[in-house]
Parts: sequence; structure tokens; C-alpha cells
Amino acid sequence: MAKESELANGPTFEDLAIDDSLSDLQRVTKYVCSNIALQRVIHVKMLHETARGVGFQATCDQLLPLLEPLVCDVEYVVRQHVALQFPPLCQFLVEAEPDAGYRVLLDKLIPLVTKLVSDDQHEVRSAASESLVDMAALVKPEDQGQHVLTIVLPLAHDDDNEQFRISAVTLYNGLAEHFGAELCQQFCVPELISLSEDPVFRVRKSTALSFPNVCKTAGVELSRERLIPAFQRLAKDDIWGVRKACAECLVNVALALAPADRGPLLIPMFESFIGDSSRWVRMAAYQSLGPFLAALDKEQVTDELVGHFTSMATTAASQLGGSGEVDIKFHCAFNFPAVVSILGAEDWLKLSPTFELLHNDTFWKIRRSFAYSLHELARILGQGITETQLATAFDSYLHDVQDVRLGAMLHFADFLENVSPSFRESYLPVLAEFDSFDNTTKWRFREVLSGQLAQLCRTFTPEATFSVINPLVFKLVTDPVAVVREESYHVRALVYALASLCAVS
Repeated sequence: MAKESELANGPTFEDLAIDDSLSDLQRVTKYVCSNIALQRVIHVKMLHETARGVGFQATCDQLLPLLEPLVCDVEYVVRQHVALQFPPLCQFLVEAEPDAGYRVLLDKLIPLVTKLVSDDQHEVRSAASESLVDMAALVKPEDQGQHVLTIVLPLAHDDDNEQFRISAVTLYNGLAEHFGAELCQQFCVPELISLSEDPVFRVRKSTALSFPNVCKTAGVELSRERLIPAFQRLAKDDIWGVRKACAECLVNVALALAPADRGPLLIPMFESFIGDSSRWVRMAAYQSLGPFLAALDKEQVTDELVGHFTSMATTAASQLGGSGEVDIKFHCAFNFPAVVSILGAEDWLKLSPTFELLHNDTFWKIRRSFAYSLHELARILGQGITETQLATAFDSYLHDVQDVRLGAMLHFADFLENVSPSFRESYLPVLAEFDSFDNTTKWRFREVLSGQLAQLCRTFTPEATFSVINPLVFKLVTDPVAVVREESYHVRALVYALASLCAVS
């Protein structure tokens, strides 16, 4: 009675004490059977490392027998951590003894993880599902149907437990690539279509999120003819959460289709999301718009889609309001280079007002996004637009708050490669300013600059290199911070060569 009272009040220090004289194998064998859940959890986490330490045979003889009682442990946290041990254990066994280890995987470990996949506790099911996907990567294609698919089918057909059906949908999504095209076409496709009509909206929502991987594996023809019609029905679902899930995975579905099918099949769906009555669906659609445009061929990108994208900086942002306004503007700035890469310099006039509006936005994260990507915009748009429009933003970012400034400096040399030599010379005074960096608080800036010295030497004329970059190099190679010295040290030979060239000329 006293012992039970102590355990009821929580384990004491003596209860938690570990016998240091035991080997890892002895510790695991002893303490995974402890009456204290914390002891069991700690030593369950040691299973795969101990297995690697003791070898294949000892693992099979002494560690694997411990798994069966552990998958039935009364504490769900123990079962959850046991589930996470299966993939590394399987990996070790198959690596150590390919044939014998593979039989252990099929005959012992997969049946055990099957119990956890249908556990009553969500955390256990989730961990077990992730582990099963990882384990399936070790299963040969000819064994996938008998040993893996048969685990998922009963879950998908359990009409009394919606959580099992949700787990089945998640597993179809994760396992599709391991099943291969044939199994996926025969089983995953009809199962997904059936589950897309489930009476429980949570199942339909999970089904929507599982379309991309199944489409990718099933092939473009079957996806176009059978899966996309089901996805289109989900996109018109009465529950906004289901429609939002469709908007969130629209880009990945697009990437799984043939390029010629993406625009005709998905643009009307996207237009419905943009005009949805739910604010959350509209926000998800706007967040996906940039990547969606990048997934389309240029001829499929309509003026309406470009208009939706540019409205993210103005009307769409203001309509969403609150934190949604900043979030949508940030997504617009983040995806801006991808959209520019699709439209090209010839359509810059469609995007230029949006750039002018956002590049000096009051929210620093939006400016930071542009600061990190201006060099890519310069590469796409060419010298003319870079010098007339992008350089203004670049100059302001070099004197902005530290996070924004770091982004501009990180690609300082890359940006200068996309302007004319005469325009480039105007940045020599900026390089001279770098020489006055504070030696204690700005070492990361100096490190970033040090990594670009060689590129800057090749970008500027030998005379400019000798007069401006050379003094900067000599200061950086004597910097008090070691990483700065290491980054700049290798440039000295190049500077000496350029100095010799200047002397000869």
C-alpha cells in the first residue's frame, strides 16, 4: 500500500535512479518494463541506438520481444514513442542482414505497427502512420499490396470511426509513391474518390489534402479523367474548411497534372476560391496565387490572374484587413520574383506599380523579402529597369534596419553584376562606407561582405579594386572575428594580381 501511495503521488528520486553498472542493453531490457511511465519512455527512446550497438542477433533475441508489450502499454505516450522507433529499427535490421532483416520487417515489425495505426489515441495513430510510410520505403514493390495496402483498406472502410478513415486518407497520401502506379490506380484512386464523398466533412477535408501525391503517382491521364472531377466537387463543398483545404493544395495538384491541363482545369476553380464567401478560403487562395502562376505556362496566365496578384498589394489586402492585410502583402512580395520570371521583362509594366507600392512598405518583413530577391529581379529584368527602378530600392535597403540591410548586402555583388560598368562605379563610395563597420556588433555584415570580395574584384575595374577594395581586404584579414578573417584571407592573392596589373598598365 505504501508503494502504491508513493507511485500515486509521483515517482521519487529513488524511483528514477538508474543503475549505472548496467550496459545499454541491460538498461533497456530492465527499464522498459518499469512501473514508472517516465522510465519506460526514456528507455524506449534508446531502442534503435541500442540495437545498433549490440548487433542484429542480439536485437532479434532480446530487443524485439520487448516491442509487443510496449505497443499495448497503458500510457499512450509510451506507445507514441514506440511507434517512432520502428523506422530506424527496420533500417538497421535491413542494413545489417538484408534477407533476414527483411523477413523480420515483414513478419514481425509491420504487424506490430499495424496495431498502433488503429490506436484509439490520435497522437499514437499519427506517429504510427508516419512510421508506416517510412517503413514502406523498405518494402519491395511486389510485397506492398499484401503487407502494406492491407493495413490501410480496413481503416478506410470503417464506417463507425471517422478518425480511422482520416488516418486512411493520410496514409494513402503518404504511401502512394511506394505503392507505385499500378496499385495506386487500382486501389488509391477509387478509395480517394469514395472518401471525397464521405458524410463527415473532416474526412472530406483530409481527402482534399491527399490529392496531390495520389495524382502524381496515378499519372496525368487518370488524374484528369477521374481524380480532378472529384477534386472539383470538393472545391464546391458546403463546408468552408473543405474548400480552404482545396485552395491550400491547389498548387501541388497543378504540378501533378500535365502542363497543358493545368490552366483549363484549375483556373476556373481558383477564380471560385478568390470570390468565395469565406474570408479564410480567399486568404488561402491569395497565398497560393504566386506559386500557382509559376506552375502555369505563360500563355495560360490571364490578365485576370495577374490582376488578382497585383491586387494583393491594394484592394485584396485591405478587404482581408487586420493581420490578413500584412500577410497577403508579404506573400505578394515573397512570390514577386517567381511571377516576374513567368511574365518576363516585356510585361514589367503590369507589375511595376505593385513593386513601387511594396518595396518601401512600412512593414519591414516585406522590405526584407525584396532585399533578398532584388538580384534575381535584376537578372530577369535587365540593366535598364534595374538602373531606373530597382537600384532605388537597393540603395534604400543598404541603409535600412539590420534584417533588411543584411538581405541587400548578402547579394551586393550579384546585384552589381546586372548594371552597367559606369553605373556600378557609383557604388564604390558604398564599399568605402563598409570600412567603418563597428568591430563588435556588425561582424555578420563583415562576414557577408568578405564572402563576396573575390566576386567584387572581378566585377569592378582593376583600378577601382586597388583603390577601394584593396584597403577593405587588408582591414578584413586582420578582423578580430575569426570567421571574417577566414572568409577574406583567400582574396589577397587576387588583389595582388590586380595590383600588379595596375602597375604594368
